[in-house]
Amino acid sequence: MASSGSGYDLSSSTFSPDGRIFQVEYAAKAVENAGSALGLKCRDGVVLCVEKPIPNKMLLPNSSRRIHTVDTHSGVAVTGFVSDGRQVINRAREEAANYFET
Repeated sequence: MASSGSGYDLSSSTFSPDGRIFQVEYAAKAVENAGSALGLKCRDGVVLCVEKPIPNKMLLPNSSRRIHTVDTHSGVAVTGFVSDGRQVINRAREEAANYFET
């Protein structure tokens, strides 16, 4: 069979005739290609580290940030798709703002 989904990759609960679930395979490949992040708890605070993406002539030097501040007391390190990470960070910022309002 072909390696493409051919319509069987539209849902995570749809099996191909080969018995494969393409959405799960796509997610596994995304995890394999994602960079690493490391968080260390110290006596004085926390240190967050991420892999720097491979330099590309089309990429601006500071355009691909992977460590973000959520609020004055919290931060997030992102691996994988930066756009997905931005969505999670925006939600975390909203939740932090709502926490302080209540």
